[in-house]
Amino acid sequence: MGKKRDTLVSIHEEARRERLLDMEDRLRRYRFACFAILALALGLGGGSSIGYWWIALLGLGLLGFAIADRFMRQSAHPALWVAGAWAALPALLGASVLVTGGATSPVLIWLALPAVTLGFRFEPRGMIAGTIYVLAVFLLSAVAPDPQAAWDERQTLIAVAALIVSTVILSGALVESDRAHRRRSTLDPLTGLFNRNALEQRLSELDGQPCEPVEGLSHAFLLCDLDHFKRVNDQFGHAAGDAVLQDVAYTMRAALRAGDSIYRVGGEEILVMLPGAGHAGATEIAERLRIAVRERRPVGVPVSLSIGVAVAEPSFVDTEDLLARADAALYAAKAGGRDLIYVDSEIGLTAEVPVAAEPLAERRQ
Repeated sequence: MGKKRDTLVSIHEEARRERLLDMEDRLRRYRFACFAILALALGLGGGSSIGYWWIALLGLGLLGFAIADRFMRQSAHPALWVAGAWAALPALLGASVLVTGGATSPVLIWLALPAVTLGFRFEPRGMIAGTIYVLAVFLLSAVAPDPQAAWDERQTLIAVAALIVSTVILSGALVESDRAHRRRSTLDPLTGLFNRNALEQRLSELDGQPCEPVEGLSHAFLLCDLDHFKRVNDQFGHAAGDAVLQDVAYTMRAALRAGDSIYRVGGEEILVMLPGAGHAGATEIAERLRIAVRERRPVGVPVSLSIGVAVAEPSFVDTEDLLARADAALYAAKAGGRDLIYVDSEIGLTAEVPVAAEPLAERRQ
């Protein structure tokens, strides 16, 4: 049981990372527009009477997110960059409240904005900590400087505090619903690996991306198939077959690097994506997987793995071509005797795959 939990944890970590990066990509398109609208509204609503220090503070907020956007994709822990940029925003908004009137500031309501994205960025514990943090900034900027003025404006301040908390609760409920839907739609229920829906999403994102091996921008696909798996089901029963698949999924996931992704694409067929791997690196990882599965003997059943390796051609990633070449290499490994690794270049393949090679999507479901 412990090993399976470890597998699910690692898979969920990768899923959370991809979701976080995707969410930040989507927010980036609209963040500047939102900041501009808020600044315009404040300027038209009486900027000359409250000064213009808030412009510099909003600019610092945008700069913080720009820096986080720049470094989070290269970081092994992108959530730290996102959390840092997010944490700076309430502080800057609190400073804007201070310089525009404290308890009477027209920008008090802005403190609800960081609360909107709390649920999307953080897990429940992070949401609680973030809510406490925003409320603390709210109290320090609106109440602490002038408690008497805060008391006079208590109805407004209570309404703002209630809005902050209510926003977190509602956004958290929506995010939890979205996460439940994503888990059902992108994870294979038997093995815990990503499923074909997740694979299609990832292929769509990857297709057309730059591919320059000399700069470390390469991609490799490993298409793996358990040899004679039908015999396992026939001899030991489907329950044993399912247990074998679960154990093999764990074994393969544990043998991969951080950042690699693994998908169950149908039956006993598994696809592994290796970002940054060339032919030598992909072949080394494939051999590691093959040996790990053969030596594992899941639930006491001897099984082996055949693997087809394909590496993206320079200039840009063509995922359809990669899948077809990995598929043809896997067929060659099967025809060569199984428990083997074939690399696309070893079987004379070019970008044009032989017609006899059956497309992946039309084969085993």
